[in-house]
Amino acid sequence: MKKYLLITFAFFSIVFTSCKSYEPVAFSGIENINVTSLSQNGIEAIVTARVKNPNKVGFTIYRSEMDISVAGIDAGKVQLDKRVRIKAKSEETYTFKIKSDFSNLSMSDMPRLMNIAMSKHAKIGLKGDLKAGKLFVKKTFPIDITKDVPLSGM
Repeated sequence: MKKYLLITFAFFSIVFTSCKSYEPVAFSGIENINVTSLSQNGIEAIVTARVKNPNKVGFTIYRSEMDISVAGIDAGKVQLDKRVRIKAKSEETYTFKIKSDFSNLSMSDMPRLMNIAMSKHAKIGLKGDLKAGKLFVKKTFPIDITKDVPLSGM
């Protein structure tokens, strides 16, 4: 009996939620990138972005992996450190902590990277897919961002 009740509940949940239309979530752009650490071991940064969610349902941005480049040097993969919850019917600024290791860098790129670390700014690019969703429904969004970032606060 419990099995039939669960199946019936799942069926009606899918039917009623699939008929509802969702407005697209607007990504207003990166407001700030604060590089907290840049060394031969890797890069850590806090990215602040503005997101507008006009829907009545909030969602979560899950841990995702993207490619990172520092001043045109392919620096390997970067991961979002933890999930970020986006509120329903809101336009707010959210912070994302990202981490990368430079294990994919060649030895010839290391001196260039150290020179970049000693400079006042660097052009950092992120490219890949961002995973977002709620419960069992997940979707990926393409990200391709390049921004000149000050390195003076490290």
